[in-house]
Amino acid sequence: MEGMERIGILTSGGDCPGMNTAVRAAVFAARTKKITLYGIQQGYQGLYDGNWEELTLDRVDSIHSRGGTILRTARFAPFGDPERRQHAIDRCIENCKGKIDGLIVMGGDGSFRGARDLTMNGLPCVCLPGTIDNDISCTDYTIGYDTALNTVMSMADTIADTARSHDRCMVLEVMGNAAGDLTLYGGLAAGATAVMIMEHGGLEFPKEGEMTPEEAARFEQSLMARIRMAKAAGKKYYMIFVAEGITGKKDKHGRTRYPGGVERLAKAIQTQTGIETRADVLAYVQRGGLPTARDRVMATQMGDHAVNLLAQGISNRVVVIHKDAITDYDIYQALKMSKTISREDYELAWRVSL
Repeated sequence: MEGMERIGILTSGGDCPGMNTAVRAAVFAARTKKITLYGIQQGYQGLYDGNWEELTLDRVDSIHSRGGTILRTARFAPFGDPERRQHAIDRCIENCKGKIDGLIVMGGDGSFRGARDLTMNGLPCVCLPGTIDNDISCTDYTIGYDTALNTVMSMADTIADTARSHDRCMVLEVMGNAAGDLTLYGGLAAGATAVMIMEHGGLEFPKEGEMTPEEAARFEQSLMARIRMAKAAGKKYYMIFVAEGITGKKDKHGRTRYPGGVERLAKAIQTQTGIETRADVLAYVQRGGLPTARDRVMATQMGDHAVNLLAQGISNRVVVIHKDAITDYDIYQALKMSKTISREDYELAWRVSL
C-alpha cells in the first residue's frame, strides 16, 4: 500500500456544508505528495459505475465557500442488501484495479460500513465524518453540523419575530432523526420555551412505529405544563423545538412516532392552552448554505489528514476531532462507539428560558 499514486474521493449519503472544503483540502494535500486525486461522482454509485475524473487545482478553486457537494451524492442500496453487497463490492474493486490505489469516503455511519467492506476486500479506505446531524459517535463534531446549527438558530430568530408580534406559539421541527443535537443546541441558542428530543426528558419513545395513545398523552402533557408555566411567568410568545425523530421521521409504513406529526401537535397546543399556534418544518434548508468558518477549518484539517494517512499506507480509519485535536480511529472501533447528549446541557436548556 506504500507509495500510492492515485486516490479517489467520494461523498456519500446526505450532503452537508463543508464537504466541498474537505475535497479542496484533499486536492492540495495530494498535490504536495505528488498523488493524483480523482473525484468520484454520486458516491458509491459512481465507484460502481466507474464514473470519476481528475480533480485539478483549477477544478476546486473557490469551492471551499460553497455548500452541498460538487461530487454529488446518492444512496447506494446494494451495500445495505446482504444478497447484493458482495457483488457490488467486487465490481467496485474491479473498477479500481490499476486506476485508484486508495479511497477517501465522506459521509455517515452507513458510508463507513461500505468503506470497511471495501478495505477488507482490497481497496484501502479512510473516512471523513460528514453529516449535519452530528450523530457519529467517534467524533465530537461532524462536518456540516456547525453550519446547520447556525441555520437553525437564524431561522428560529426570524420566526420568533412573528411569534412575538402575534403572541403565538411556534412549533419548530428540526432535523436529526433520533439525534437531538440540532434540536437541543439550536433551542438553547435561540432561547426556546421547550426542547423535545428523544434522548432525554423522562419520556419513552418507541424505536419505530407510533406511540400508544397513553404515551402521546404524556408527551403532550409534559409540553403543556411547560407552556402554562411560561404563561404564568408572564411569557406572551412561545418557541417549541421538537426533534424530527418524534414528529417528522416516518417508518416504512408511513407512521411517525407522534401520530399526526407536528401539525397535530400544534393543534393540540392551541386546543389545550388557548394560545394561537403554528407549526414550522425547517426541513432541507438546514442542509444547505455557505459553510461556517468552523466547518471550513475543520473540513480542511480533516481532508488533509485523510490524504496523509493513505500516503503513509494507513487505512481503515475514520478521521475525527476530539478535544479540539484532529486524530483518527479504526473504523471497527468507531462503529462500536456510542454517543449521548449531555444531560447537563439538556437541563440547562430547560432552566434558562421560558
